[in-house]
Amino acid sequence: MEVGAAVAGVAAGAQALFGYNRENFKYDREMRQKSEYQVLGWRGRQAELWRDDVREIIGLTEKKMDNYLIISTLQLGMCVGLFTEGRLAPGTPPWLLNLYML
Repeated sequence: MEVGAAVAGVAAGAQALFGYNRENFKYDREMRQKSEYQVLGWRGRQAELWRDDVREIIGLTEKKMDNYLIISTLQLGMCVGLFTEGRLAPGTPPWLLNLYML
């Protein structure tokens, strides 16, 4: 009878210990899962920021090239005008002569 009671006591203790550890295990798993989801969210937002940075850099390059195109067109027009007419007319404003000298 004493052996049966001892076995029953050990079994009850093991059950209580298992239940306690199981609750802690489930809590730890839940916290770890939330933490991993949070990190994945941060990484996703970081990737979005990188993409936005690339879009902005490309947009700046496009705007810069548009400005270069305008200036190049004006300079080309001046060169074509000078080459076809031979020289600028007397009384040409100094800023226009400076633009040609560029």
